[in-house]
Amino acid sequence: MISIKQLDFSSIPTSQVDLVFESRTIWRDLATWIQSYLVSVFAGFGNQDSIEVKLKGIALEFGNILSTVFGGEIGEQYVNLITNWLNTFKLLVSSQINSDINAVNGYTKQLYDDIDQIAIFLSNINPFWIENEWQALLYRFNDMIIEELSAYINKQYTIAIESFDRLLNLTSIIGNYYSKGLLNYLTYSGRK
Repeated sequence: MISIKQLDFSSIPTSQVDLVFESRTIWRDLATWIQSYLVSVFAGFGNQDSIEVKLKGIALEFGNILSTVFGGEIGEQYVNLITNWLNTFKLLVSSQINSDINAVNGYTKQLYDDIDQIAIFLSNINPFWIENEWQALLYRFNDMIIEELSAYINKQYTIAIESFDRLLNLTSIIGNYYSKGLLNYLTYSGRK
């Protein structure tokens, strides 16, 4: 008879286990609200302020997750990093709309610099997250939102939809990596 070894979650509070599993969807939420922001901007709906509130709320959710596991200061630092990245993205959108090539290039570079900071930060707080893994995943995320933005600029809506679909698939991969790292940290660090 084959015996299957199971993880013992008894050392992890139920609330933290629930948080880990819920954390998988936050990346999808981020992609979805970025998509909503782009649609709003390019369709002229005028509800960007409401969507920006939602995006800030997602940044706070990220912070709450990390605060629960790693402490409040870590959560706050992460909120700042995600907020900086979101602000850079909004500036990139405006620069693209205004056809300001120098600003587009500068903000595109800044998006990747922001990702580098996020990857370093995450790998420093959790030994189960590797900097170059985060960098690879989040560079792909950046690539896809820039591709989606370019499709909207060029009125290539079918490409925008295809880009968003690939982005959603990527968020599942990112969410799995994120939640697995949290679960491993909680399981093997002895934190309660």
